[in-house]
Amino acid sequence: MKKFYNNLIVLFITNLLFITPVMALDLDSTVTDKSRQTYTSGATAAQKTVKEVGQIEVKPEIKQDLPKVPNLPAKANSLTVPPINTVYSGKVPDSNAFIPCDDIKTSDLIIDKSFAAVKPSKTTKIAMSASSKNFRTAKLPKGTQFRVINQTKINDYLTVGQSIVFLTTQDYRTPYFNIPKNTKLNARIVDIHRPQMTCNGGLVKIKLVSANINGYTQQIDGGIIKLKTDNIYFNNLKGNHTYCKNVSKKAKWGRTKFAEWSKTSKELANDGPLIILSPFPYIGGCLMVAGSTISSPVTALLGKGDPIAVPPNTAFTLKLYNDANIRY
Repeated sequence: MKKFYNNLIVLFITNLLFITPVMALDLDSTVTDKSRQTYTSGATAAQKTVKEVGQIEVKPEIKQDLPKVPNLPAKANSLTVPPINTVYSGKVPDSNAFIPCDDIKTSDLIIDKSFAAVKPSKTTKIAMSASSKNFRTAKLPKGTQFRVINQTKINDYLTVGQSIVFLTTQDYRTPYFNIPKNTKLNARIVDIHRPQMTCNGGLVKIKLVSANINGYTQQIDGGIIKLKTDNIYFNNLKGNHTYCKNVSKKAKWGRTKFAEWSKTSKELANDGPLIILSPFPYIGGCLMVAGSTISSPVTALLGKGDPIAVPPNTAFTLKLYNDANIRY
């Protein structure tokens, strides 16, 4: 009995395998063309709905023929002519107006001249060659002294930065070059003031900055060490300090009064009864002398010192404070 049921199950499964494809084919044949069109239109509507919901809509590419552009002139490709900036000059007032490219002329193009090749002039070439040339130099040691004379008057009315020219009075020879007589040495005023109170004299401070040697302006560093035979310190030409002279001058008025009043006292002594008054002028004169003498050290500070006035062709001695490299 069990075997009978097993055979029945196998037969059922076998029939099911053969009948299922036939049923599928029959079901597929029931789909008509109208149903297929309905199915396709429904799918298209669904796709359209998806596109409308999305943010990006794909549009077909539209091809458009570009307008013709005129050919650039032949010299635009030259190496010696600057490139042409093909920007239209904008002759139409309306910036949104359509400008056909066929109407553009070469004269309407804007040429950027900033790329033009700059040809150096002859003077520029000479300057470049001179700066690139290697000149020979020799050291002029510090401590070298020059005997010179000034060409212009030096006084404390000048201004800071004003130049003063000195001329050498003798030749100076080195193994490499010579500094002949009448060589110009250029100095500059770096500090100056007029005579001041407290008996301070005028001041002119001079610094040596350059010299014209072998046709070149050579940079040097020096100053003045002597004016004639007087020593000069720190390059300062100073007017005389007049304190001692002012002390004597301020005390002089007391002595003058003492002499006048002493004479009056003598006249009274020779006038009989007025002899009684003769001591008083003498005593007053003594007080004047004492007062002027005591106050003169203080009152002398109210005076000014002497000004500076050095005439042309005055002898000076200049000295180098640092080594100088002289080109020759």
